[in-house]
Amino acid sequence: MAERVICTLRHAAITFGAQEIIAGRLDPPLSRSGRQQIIEMVAVNGPLDYERVISSPLRRAFETAQIVTGLAPEDIMTSELCLERDYGRLQGLLPGERRAVRPTTFYVSVGGVKHSLNPPGGETLEELRARVVAFHDRMLELDWASLLVVGHQTFLQQYHGYLHGLDVYHSLAESVSYLECTEFRLRDRALVAAKRLYRPERVERPW
Repeated sequence: MAERVICTLRHAAITFGAQEIIAGRLDPPLSRSGRQQIIEMVAVNGPLDYERVISSPLRRAFETAQIVTGLAPEDIMTSELCLERDYGRLQGLLPGERRAVRPTTFYVSVGGVKHSLNPPGGETLEELRARVVAFHDRMLELDWASLLVVGHQTFLQQYHGYLHGLDVYHSLAESVSYLECTEFRLRDRALVAAKRLYRPERVERPW
């Protein structure tokens, strides 16, 4: 079977990141610095050119997809399966405010970053992984040779882990930076090669 290419791209920066606010399913726009990141990326590498482009419907991802490809909105597919993880009542809160949310949220620390296990009213990591698998299966049903997926940090973290054959928790070891672009080559469902195509020189600190 012929190889197929999946390229993943995380959206550009939003103001929530600098404030350590979890955006999750909230819909803040790209920040001014985020749009500048995309301009710098396209200046170095040119626009991304893939047969099909699919994005999270949240505007920070969709706007990134538009600018980085130069496509019209109607030429970009969207799927709620590639939305960011739902962090429930933790979304939109500053770190000190999150500590006051009940019931208590438990965390696992991987690579110096704390990941919530049971965000109140949100998705568990296992539920997120199930959604990642459903998204990938849906994509494989479509007719394409190359596909660009524009999404979010935690979704793409689990998607990368799934493609590499890692479990939910080992997938947390490597964060995905704003505008990080990675290409995966598949033969049938098997991963045959992966490489990072782009990562901004200015990378935000994981938190």
